[in-house]
Amino acid sequence: MAHILIVDDERDLGTLVATLLAERGHTSRWVGSGAEAMNALGDRRPDLVLLDLHLGAMDGMEVLRRMRPAAPGMPIVMFTGHGTVAVAVEAMKHGATDFVVKPFDNRTLLGTVEALLTMQRGDGAGSPLLLGDSPAFRQAMERALRFAVPDINVLLLGETGTGKELFARAIHAASKRRRGPFVAVDCSVMPEGLIESELFGHERGAYTGATSARQGHLEAAQGGTLFLDEIGNWPLDFQAKLLRVLQARKMERVGGRDTVALDVRVVSATNVDLTEAIRVGRFRQDLYYRLQEITVTLPPLRERGGDVSRIARHFVTSYAARFGVPVTGISEEALLLLEAHTWPGNVRELENVVKGAVVLARDVVQPEHLPPELRRTAPVRLHVVAEAPEAIPVSDDGRLHVQIEMGIRAAHIDLKAMGAEAMEKMERSLLATLLQDRRMSRTRMARVLGVDPKTLRSKLRRYGLEEALELEE
Repeated sequence: MAHILIVDDERDLGTLVATLLAERGHTSRWVGSGAEAMNALGDRRPDLVLLDLHLGAMDGMEVLRRMRPAAPGMPIVMFTGHGTVAVAVEAMKHGATDFVVKPFDNRTLLGTVEALLTMQRGDGAGSPLLLGDSPAFRQAMERALRFAVPDINVLLLGETGTGKELFARAIHAASKRRRGPFVAVDCSVMPEGLIESELFGHERGAYTGATSARQGHLEAAQGGTLFLDEIGNWPLDFQAKLLRVLQARKMERVGGRDTVALDVRVVSATNVDLTEAIRVGRFRQDLYYRLQEITVTLPPLRERGGDVSRIARHFVTSYAARFGVPVTGISEEALLLLEAHTWPGNVRELENVVKGAVVLARDVVQPEHLPPELRRTAPVRLHVVAEAPEAIPVSDDGRLHVQIEMGIRAAHIDLKAMGAEAMEKMERSLLATLLQDRRMSRTRMARVLGVDPKTLRSKLRRYGLEEALELEE
């Protein structure tokens, strides 16, 4: 049994909600203003607060700002009207846990309350394994989990191999839908002519070869989360159909007439620059805004200083157990080589490298067990480490120093690759510095930098800085 505070200036609604909660065995208190809500918080801390966005002198957003510091771990659910999801997202940036759209369905409200109380008690499932302690990774993970609870569509951006499906699974595991199915769909491998059938399903005889009715991925994800990976290359005609389905929250199977109501949360991902795709007419802008009610940009592995060693050790332990081999770890020399690599294939590439090394190793993974392109300068590296380990720091910025030292001794430096990496770091640092300046609006920043606002937005997403801009605006 929980005690719930209802903050709404409509007495009838407060009475209705109190009755619904009482039927579930909960006690509640209704107040009609922000001032009364703050007083009630001091009298007895509730287990959960239902807070209307539109109150009197002190609106719901102001109550939220005052209430959150006083009770940092308490779930706060915002009541909001239709068409104000953007406002609800803004409320979540200030600490709201979830939102319910008015007029609400009684079952939806009670389901939200029960799910949040269950999560607060710690009865829910944990998030899947995600390794990393670098600032860039922590920022992305915190943002993903902050918006995991409400049914907001999430768009994950990042290079291939950065772990977008793992992030999607983490969002699902931390959401109210965690007990429902998680259905992952790789859109890049779908034949263009079968995309609609794969997602919507089909009836028997809908097309040649459809010998029986088949449920689509959307139906399979009912009550849970549908993860659409690599959405950037969908044909435009299908984009229009999917948009209609997401807006109406109902669909028909291909060749069918019966309407299926949908209860699905969509998390999508792409490594394509969708703003550029919209500009050239390859992606619908309205579908983009429907899919990206919140955006999370995953950092590439080369920007996650220190995480390479942590992830590599995990893969060594995991694959040694899976293959049943007596490999007990990885040497510091091998880790230095891994840290120096730029990892264009990101975590997926690192996993494949470590997997192969575990197969070759007898007890500890050494440089000679790594691919030739990583270990061609291994003897030089070992000599350098033995003579002057302090000359080769391995940190967020240390990779560049390692590559220069190795390149000098091996008489080979990839100037293009190193220049591009240094330029990216400088560009990110410049943008981060400008974002600290409160005088610098997005428009002014684009003008100062001499770039188009869309280009600026794309770069901020690429470097994981878009959240700072959103909070400013």
